[in-house]
Amino acid sequence: MIAPPKPPSHDGVEALVREARARQVRRRLLGAAGIAIAAAIGLTAYAVTTRGAGRPTASGSSGGKAPACRLSQLSATAGFEGATGSMLGGATITNTSRSACSLPAGKPTILVSWHGTPLPVQTRVHNPQGWPTWKPARVLPPGGRSEVLLQWWNYCGPGAGRTISPTFELRFARLVLGATADDIRPPFCTAPGAASRLYVSSPLTPG
Repeated sequence: MIAPPKPPSHDGVEALVREARARQVRRRLLGAAGIAIAAAIGLTAYAVTTRGAGRPTASGSSGGKAPACRLSQLSATAGFEGATGSMLGGATITNTSRSACSLPAGKPTILVSWHGTPLPVQTRVHNPQGWPTWKPARVLPPGGRSEVLLQWWNYCGPGAGRTISPTFELRFARLVLGATADDIRPPFCTAPGAASRLYVSSPLTPG
């Protein structure tokens, strides 16, 4: 006659319980590790896909880091108002692209023309007293603007005393921008035979 199996001892039961608990802990750790790996993969993919869609660079004074502005990224307009003995105004440069870019440093020389003919105007690249003390504009964000201040004195050439629409060609070292000033009256001819002077600032931004 076969004897019935003996019940497991107390020590054996504790060993089985410990083993079951260990297996449960291992399953939980493996599950948590799987979730962590999946989350890491998801975050990496998100970072890769959104890396190129960062915030636009804000307009700054100097030291901004952005590619040099190309002609295709910019537009320019010019305008003047009468001042005491001169015409005071500026050329507004606008970034029409979807990415920030860096404007050239320094002041442009300017060629003024009307109906394709250069006008006898000399560029003076220093600021007279009384101009606003704005800060240099170096980086233009998308839609950002800067201003090249202009003050025009003593014009005695073609169209003097009449309303004309001259073009102001801003010539930086590696960038040339054209800005047309619609329906303006040049400054009065106060000294016939003397040079017509156009004072020019570097690109500036208020502040």
